[in-house]
Amino acid sequence: MTFKTGVVLALVAALSAAIPASAQDFRGRINGTVTDDTGGVLPGVTVTVSSPALIQAQTQVTGADGQYRFIALPPGLYEVTFELAGFQGVKREGIRVVINTTLSVDQQLQVATLQETVTVTGASPVVDTTTNTMATNFTKELLTEIPNARDVWAAMAQAPGIQMNGYDVGGSHTGTQTGYVTYGLNVQNQTKIEGIDTTEGNSANAGYFDFGSFEEFQVGGAGSDATNFAPGASLSVSVKSGGDRLSGNWYSDYVGKKFISDNVPSNLKTANTRDDNGFFVRNPINKGNPVDHQYDLNFNVGGPLWKKKAWLFYSYRLNDQYKYTLGFSELSRSKLTNNYTLKGTFQLPRNNQIIAFMNKRNKLQDRRDFGPTTPLSAARYQASRNYPEKIEWTSVVTDRMFLDVLYGTWGNYFPLRPTLEAGIYDGPWVPGRQDLSTLQYFDGGGQASYQNQKRFKPQFYISTSYFQDGWMGSHDFKFGFDWKKDRRNFFQDQPFDIFYRDANATTTSQVDLYNSPTSPINDVKYTSVWLSDTWKMTDRITVNYGGRIEHYTDGWPDQQFAPNGHPALANWPADVNPTERARYLAFIAPKQIAAQTVAKSTTFSPRAGITYDLTGDNRTVVKAFFGQFRFNSSDTLADQQNPVGQARLRYAFLPCTATRTTGCDLNGNRLLDGPQELGAFNSTQGGAGFVTVDPNIVRPTSNEFSLSVEREIRQGLSGRASYVYKNIRNEWNEVDAARIGLYTNTFNFTDIGPDGVSGTADDNVIQLLDRPQSAPTDRVYTNPDGLDHSDFNTFEVALNRRFSGKWMLLTSAAVTLSNELPSMTSSTSATGVAGNLRSYFYRPSQLTFGDNGYETLSTWNYKIVGRYVLPFDLGLSGSWKVQSGNQWGRATNVNFPGDGAQNVRMEEATANRAPAVSILDMRVDKSFRFGRFGKVTGQIDVFNLANTGTVTVFRTLTGATFKEVLGILDPRVVRFGIRYDF
Repeated sequence: MTFKTGVVLALVAALSAAIPASAQDFRGRINGTVTDDTGGVLPGVTVTVSSPALIQAQTQVTGADGQYRFIALPPGLYEVTFELAGFQGVKREGIRVVINTTLSVDQQLQVATLQETVTVTGASPVVDTTTNTMATNFTKELLTEIPNARDVWAAMAQAPGIQMNGYDVGGSHTGTQTGYVTYGLNVQNQTKIEGIDTTEGNSANAGYFDFGSFEEFQVGGAGSDATNFAPGASLSVSVKSGGDRLSGNWYSDYVGKKFISDNVPSNLKTANTRDDNGFFVRNPINKGNPVDHQYDLNFNVGGPLWKKKAWLFYSYRLNDQYKYTLGFSELSRSKLTNNYTLKGTFQLPRNNQIIAFMNKRNKLQDRRDFGPTTPLSAARYQASRNYPEKIEWTSVVTDRMFLDVLYGTWGNYFPLRPTLEAGIYDGPWVPGRQDLSTLQYFDGGGQASYQNQKRFKPQFYISTSYFQDGWMGSHDFKFGFDWKKDRRNFFQDQPFDIFYRDANATTTSQVDLYNSPTSPINDVKYTSVWLSDTWKMTDRITVNYGGRIEHYTDGWPDQQFAPNGHPALANWPADVNPTERARYLAFIAPKQIAAQTVAKSTTFSPRAGITYDLTGDNRTVVKAFFGQFRFNSSDTLADQQNPVGQARLRYAFLPCTATRTTGCDLNGNRLLDGPQELGAFNSTQGGAGFVTVDPNIVRPTSNEFSLSVEREIRQGLSGRASYVYKNIRNEWNEVDAARIGLYTNTFNFTDIGPDGVSGTADDNVIQLLDRPQSAPTDRVYTNPDGLDHSDFNTFEVALNRRFSGKWMLLTSAAVTLSNELPSMTSSTSATGVAGNLRSYFYRPSQLTFGDNGYETLSTWNYKIVGRYVLPFDLGLSGSWKVQSGNQWGRATNVNFPGDGAQNVRMEEATANRAPAVSILDMRVDKSFRFGRFGKVTGQIDVFNLANTGTVTVFRTLTGATFKEVLGILDPRVVRFGIRYDF
């Protein structure tokens, strides 16, 4: 279905819908009660809201209870006026409406003695006393006036409730998403821009944003009502709309190598020199991952096509970075382009509005993954693009009802290709291989994975808000219907259709045979209906309740594929290992695959919360919330079972030895020359029909309980103390059902200890459990026993003062305790920080520590950002973030006789903690005003002011490279910027 066709169908459906429908979560609300000077309610008061963000002012008249409601306001600064004959008019200025927040603006009117209006400024409410959402709203000042990298991840690093898995210093991570944890949960996030779901898979933020186009964005982590399905973080971005006068912004900044410091610790400038913590490098480091040069250009303009009737907004951004990689002289490029961000707002009669939005985002990363373990030959070339688009119809049907209908699409095109194809690498090209003990790729070989992924997600939402008074209080009902189809076409190929896994630099341990090229198509269809009610029982007590009914259908359409096969095995004799010959021939046989549904589910997720206005003046609120969330499968389930997916047959490779002189690698080239060099079959890797989705699989659940107290300490400044509990139940993963009970063969293994040297005092013989080589296999994707009780407890305090007058402040401190199954990795590079991601293991040797593998790990963080404006438009702002290093346990790579190579942890995941990271950033700026011609601001940003060189990425696998440093915090950088607002 084309975009234009979808738009027509969406409008037809909306116009014919019998069920009116809730404002999307990129708007806010103003509610309140008007009284006289005796406290009696005042009906008939005319209440008007106006703002540069509104194409036309909106007017309400208070009802018999003195209440009024504005139920769908775009974020911005508002003016609220109250008028009634015989009473003195009041104008409230500077009311800040933010995304997904309800503000209570009550007003008392005095009997008029003169016909005049009283203006009240600087009295914007900051405490939401009616909803349970715990979120941070990044308004214009927090986005533009604080030193950051001008992307959502850098901004999120400043938000309470969020702990980042990587450390950006002044844009040093440009072009690379940074993982994050939300109150302990690092999965199941949701990202929306202008109400369009652009979540890649079930957690990622696809695409890189036009930061200068933001009006505001919100990141929420707890207390979400039924309008939201994600148990993790919820990001919602609102884009500027233009206005009734021409306005715009030019922003540019520059970083050059002359303004980048050296922060490499002295021991890392010399090979094999360990510091007190044991950190070292094999190759001396001269500079710590410095940017050579980087510039950011961002221009936007908006204005009226027809005043009070039609607005148009356009924005363009180019962010281009050239950066050295630790220990290398090769420059890598990350180029992010937003070719256009277009938004049109059209006012129709009778309070109807049409909003259209389009955005094109490109990314070029020419040496992705290039670094200490990945030579240029194995780096990947990325030239990706994606397109969020929508058309939306909104209608203020009555003063009690708001209708919102949105049809959107999101397309994402994400190739990761060999650098050889792009002409970046032109050396010898041989099959790829990787050393399992160091994760070092062979120089001259390829990666283990290449792709050309395409996603397309059409989506349709219809929602209604409806107010009802008199039913034991007032009710704000929200009804909604959501529909999405997430299609993924995932082309994958592999150079030479083979990959080698080495036990060390001279011995090949295993060989993977690929069924490439493959191009599976998977479809996930999602339908949901939801209901939420904000029931204001009394002036102080509000109950929020509701739930979502969600239906998923996971499967694929008709498709086919034909693997290349492997020349060395093309003439496999029938009498040589006939069992494996049959397995191999079935593996490379062409296939016609019929459409199939592998899973269906219908679930209900309840939400309930209560708020209590402790002091009765909308300044102190106690909140409690319970919510249940179901996992978004994206294409997870379908991709497991789709026979067209990429898979590998993993065999032991047979080098010749003193006792094995035939049926082995006779020429010693460590390459597969025939079937005689294949040893025992170890396992299948990947899906491609080798995994079966359990027909009784249950969609995982995340439960949440939160309790908080929030107080407006003084005008504009609020403080919050909170406790957030999240968990995961019935998590899904893959298990080999035929092998899980066969790990009974004892196997003695000598752990050579942290010194990495055999025969020393720290050696230790441990007993592990192996399986028979001939064990059958039955890989099932299910809810396995032993993966059903991950728990996360967070204690947090926060202070927030939105910018008003001359200053702003946002600060928070949090501690999180996570009880989960920590993984075991060979280095910390998977996340950018030392730590253990949650994982699943069924091999008993990988479940040695804790309670059947479960251990409790802790993290903490403190952050503060602030700004103060001095006389003469001189601004000072800064950010200080301190984050604990994650806990980790030493692991080693064990080559089991039956099970092949596996990583096994030698100590508890809590045995060590990586260094804490502290980043101090500062800005000085000066503005020059030119009347109606606008304002020019020059700024100097200094990132990592203390120039700390904290080790952030290092190897954790036993051996000579244990604690080898792979990354340190990026050095101090000075960035020069200029902004012109008109």
